[in-house]
Amino acid sequence: MNNRIKQIMDYKQISPSELADAIGVQRSNVTHVLQGRNKPGFQFISKLLETFPELNAKWLITGQGDMLVGSNGHPTGLFDTPKPPKEEQPVISNPPAEEKEPEKEAEIINTNKTVPESVKSLIPPTTKEIERIVVFYTDQTFKQYLPSN
Repeated sequence: MNNRIKQIMDYKQISPSELADAIGVQRSNVTHVLQGRNKPGFQFISKLLETFPELNAKWLITGQGDMLVGSNGHPTGLFDTPKPPKEEQPVISNPPAEEKEPEKEAEIINTNKTVPESVKSLIPPTTKEIERIVVFYTDQTFKQYLPSN
């Protein structure tokens, strides 16, 4: 990759410090990459491709293909595939109000609110009654309620 970065600098006729200033990285970063001390990271490569959009990313990373993208804006390499055209989503509109079917009226069901005798026999009789209700307040007072007969 070092050689490809040098080729870019030769093509653009810029020095390592000018390249660093152009892509927005420290000059020492470019120097270390060119000398082989460091490998270029993702941020370095992405800034290089953003600054010089005419560069072929595949060529920069792998060395395959041409250095520059084709005239149509796509790289002209062996493994490049054209992108399929975007499919347009059909526009869905609501049908006119005339075509809607009238809503059916809800069927009224006669409910019997009395409990059948067979169910009454299953429910045990309640013998419990409320003795009193006490409410406690935050000011340390309380109020007691007794059932009225």
